[in-house]
Amino acid sequence: MSVNSDVTSMSLLGRAVAEDEEAWHQLVHLYGPLVQRWCHSAGLSEEDTADVFQDVFQTVAKNLKKFEPRRSVASFRSWLKTICRTKTVDHFRKANRQATPTGGTDAQLRIAEVADPFDEESEEQAASEDAFIVQRAMDLIKDEFDPRNWKAFEQVALHERSPTDVATELDVAPQTIRQANYRIRRRLRLVLEDLVD
Repeated sequence: MSVNSDVTSMSLLGRAVAEDEEAWHQLVHLYGPLVQRWCHSAGLSEEDTADVFQDVFQTVAKNLKKFEPRRSVASFRSWLKTICRTKTVDHFRKANRQATPTGGTDAQLRIAEVADPFDEESEEQAASEDAFIVQRAMDLIKDEFDPRNWKAFEQVALHERSPTDVATELDVAPQTIRQANYRIRRRLRLVLEDLVD
């Protein structure tokens, strides 16, 4: 087996653990916007969000080998959210230590006023975040496939049309549609393996 086929047979998370630079770019592409969203929800400014963002992904890089996905008990997203929460709290503590203590600091007031965006998330929020990650993953792999095959995949997988109807519309054999759908789904699963519940 060639090195190239070894890399493509590994999950994105596995490749990131193996310190594959492209996998890291993809991981940040998939999850970076969620980290930013969580930071903004905690009341961080753009500048502070950028700092916490860096801290979060440095921690991920340092500890990724320790992450063990457990379907239904934990996911990469919830692990990442825990890291983000910790780094956000660390940021507020640091800001609190640097503030001038005059009858209650701005940082303490901000911490007290902001609802904790990291509290128990609803099933709806988790589903929304997972759907966001799947969409970002689809954006990552789309260019790997022929546009006609991608269109067929979207029609079958997203719009729940039958392969036969799509094949008729695209003037190809239904088996061609099924194969394209299978290949794209397999590639998507590979990217998302170990990352979502």
